[in-house]
Amino acid sequence: MEILEMQLRKTLGAAALVTAATMASMAGCSGRDDDTDPLPDAGCLGTCSPDSGTGDAGTGDAGTGDAGTGDAGIQTVTIREARLLGDRPQIILEGVVVTTVVYVSSKDTGVSADFWVADPNNAQDGIFVQKYRTDPPTTYVPAKGDIVTIQGYVQNNSRFRDREGYRKVLKNNFDFRGASEATPMVITKTGTMTPPNDIAVSIDNGFGNADGGVGRPNLEHLGARVHIQGPLTLTDANPMAMKRLATPDGGEDTMHFGFEVSGGVLVNNLTTFGTTTDDGTPRCDYRVMVNDGGSVTFPDGIRGVWDTFTHAPCMDGGTSTFSCFNDAGVIPGTTNTWTTVLYPEGCDDLQGVVTQPETLRPAAPGAQTE
Repeated sequence: MEILEMQLRKTLGAAALVTAATMASMAGCSGRDDDTDPLPDAGCLGTCSPDSGTGDAGTGDAGTGDAGTGDAGIQTVTIREARLLGDRPQIILEGVVVTTVVYVSSKDTGVSADFWVADPNNAQDGIFVQKYRTDPPTTYVPAKGDIVTIQGYVQNNSRFRDREGYRKVLKNNFDFRGASEATPMVITKTGTMTPPNDIAVSIDNGFGNADGGVGRPNLEHLGARVHIQGPLTLTDANPMAMKRLATPDGGEDTMHFGFEVSGGVLVNNLTTFGTTTDDGTPRCDYRVMVNDGGSVTFPDGIRGVWDTFTHAPCMDGGTSTFSCFNDAGVIPGTTNTWTTVLYPEGCDDLQGVVTQPETLRPAAPGAQTE
């Protein structure tokens, strides 16, 4: 790996180094496999990276020679440097901005949240953050535009985590084996700002073509918000690459975790399917609209965070992928373990125009209806 890094620095520059290091580091796994509450036996199972799950803070060089050092050898690094680190070094990200929030759960014991942050001076450098409810401040709810300083552990998410497995993430160093006491991640909000503009990309240049889940396109944009320029069309409401692998009691499983648009781009629909969690307001569930016979176009394109996707299935016949942890993440229909997809924050990121099927269109004024 050291030889590869040196050669890439001489020939291809930082962007290529980020891509190569990302590919190499995805092999490990670590961290707490929790959704709303951790399971007693949740975590990294099977063969893991040598230092995963130990709770030890790494102090290795970020690869640029200019990373600062805080108390007890904790490095203050940029997001780009953090993405190049191995598994579980404790670091500080200073003055980063929240760009997208996809999950918040509030309980009496605190707030859990999943969100992305970016370097305000370089929008292409972003990273996923998972806050557990006991991480201080326990009541912090991330919001787009928050400027934060985060002290936590860079890790590769366990391959047994549905959707987020293998992904580079910043969180606390919970060790499910109890080898050491968990050190919390600490988030300090220092202000607010307008987040950086989304990075304009285009399918005309081949951006995002996952080739049915076989590929891993555009690793240089992992963790960054992008604007895939339009016009685009929803081309497949039920791509095999995003199918849930389970056998429910009712027989054939028709659940899918997203859809495909022009250019082979896969889009996760976690934040846009069904209804809202607060009052049950219908969301922009474009899969349902297309499966009902309609069509959807996106004249101005689509927006969201570009990051990894995997499906850790419940192959024992269950459907609750957040409580199995028995099967490592895969991309259905392929031999690939993970691919890259778009994660919209909500329907504002997916401004679609829906054309209803002929049978559902209202009759024109004065038209004969029988």
